[in-house]
Amino acid sequence: MKARFDYSVGEMVRIKSGAFQCFTGRIEMVDQDKATLKVIVKIFARTEPIELEFLDVEKITFTEEE
Repeated sequence: MKARFDYSVGEMVRIKSGAFQCFTGRIEMVDQDKATLKVIVKIFARTEPIELEFLDVEKITFTEEE
């Protein structure tokens, strides 16, 4: 049985683990079959796409970027 997560393109998330822990980004792609997301993160004034697993992120409802 797979855990079901409800992520949508355009949502903001905070990275909870790994090299980019505490960064925030916007979801660009959701792959339910692989349980992964492509998240666009701003690093040193450049945007970078990062592939993350569902368990590596949490939804956020407010950021300073908005």
